Amino acid sequence: VSEWLGRIVKQSFLQKYPVKIIQNGIDLHTFSPQPLCDTENMMKKLGIPGNAPILLGVASTWDQRKGLADFIRLSQIIPSDWRIVLVGLTKKQLKLLPANITGMERTENVRQLATLYTMSTVFINPTWEDTFPTTNLESMACGTPVITYNTGGSVESVSGETGYVVEKGDIQALKER
Repeated sequence: VSEWLGRIVKQSFLQKYPVKIIQNGIDLHTFSPQPLCDTENMMKKLGIPGNAPILLGVASTWDQRKGLADFIRLSQIIPSDWRIVLVGLTKKQLKLLPANITGMERTENVRQLATLYTMSTVFINPTWEDTFPTTNLESMACGTPVITYNTGGSVESVSGETGYVVEKGDIQALKER
């Protein structure tokens, strides 16, 4: 699904077979900028002031590879009026979050997810390894720029017009971008 993964396959025991890259896609009818009333209602539901910069993170499961620890470290250096919103956490992870991180186990539906992307200032994908994350595509389709680590296929959808790429583990660069 990515040039990065294609290069790895070409170096593996599968190298004698042809490799074709077919990148992931998303439903652009679902993932598009959502109405202002939806984003305002979501912010109210989450208890986030309307002028707060929102840093969004979405994962099906959060672990070291997906960058949960990096979001915790980021929460310690961002200004007090910024908010981090994370989707995909376990009940145990939710209990351990710092006060400036709002966590959710999951969204109620994909429209709610699109609303979260739309209302966010930036989508941060601090993945330490990923093939070609659809979360980056979903965010950009909703009009929200992406900041991701220079790892795997995560960088393949991000350009100077759609976001930023920073070095893996560089929390200060995440904050600056």
